[in-house]
Amino acid sequence: MLERVSTLLERLNLSQHRAIAGEHFPEILALLSIVFGGAFLLYGWKHHEYFLGMTGFLVGGWAGMIAKAHFAPAGGVPPFLYLGACAVGGAYVAVHFRQLMGILLGGFTVAVLGSVFLPNLFSPGNYSSLTVAMAFLIGGGLGAIFPKFFFIFNSSLIGSVFVTYGVSAALVSRVAGDLPPRARLVVHLLVFLPLLIFGVLYQLTASREEAPAGAPVPAPVPARHPA
Repeated sequence: MLERVSTLLERLNLSQHRAIAGEHFPEILALLSIVFGGAFLLYGWKHHEYFLGMTGFLVGGWAGMIAKAHFAPAGGVPPFLYLGACAVGGAYVAVHFRQLMGILLGGFTVAVLGSVFLPNLFSPGNYSSLTVAMAFLIGGGLGAIFPKFFFIFNSSLIGSVFVTYGVSAALVSRVAGDLPPRARLVVHLLVFLPLLIFGVLYQLTASREEAPAGAPVPAPVPARHPA
């Protein structure tokens, strides 16, 4: 599983777009990935309403296109109506129903970790649907109890993936291009794992300094006028 992810990461260099977008298009894309991923790593929880809304908007739009293809593949309703309505609905749900988002993020996290560390149980077969359902059930329960942790973990995961891709496209693929696949996988992990751990610890530490929700705001001290 990890080797397939590493191979996919190395293939996403987009070098074929050099003639369309310029000679330095892969480098520009790598820089944008590092900036975008760094924003998730550093400000995922501090600006979680924005990131939740953006994530819900994108996921909702994707779900709208799936709904269009499934329920009305040849219907007269334009696809952008499905896309727009579901995207706005996804953003609204993500911002205003945080407990539900914690349940979904918890289930997604457990399913992803299970597919990485127990790939045989999640491979297509007779028990794959049952295994995924159980993973979402267990993870959803944990997500309902600890929604903040799962959002921090997933925002750090997203940021680590983008930064790892940017670093890989800009440096690792060139420096470690001649290494065997397992050695390149270790190099990618040496970039990804410290970023993931840093993002989780940094956001947890920074969130402790915030005032809890509902805490009274201290009244401003009146200014003293000279006698």
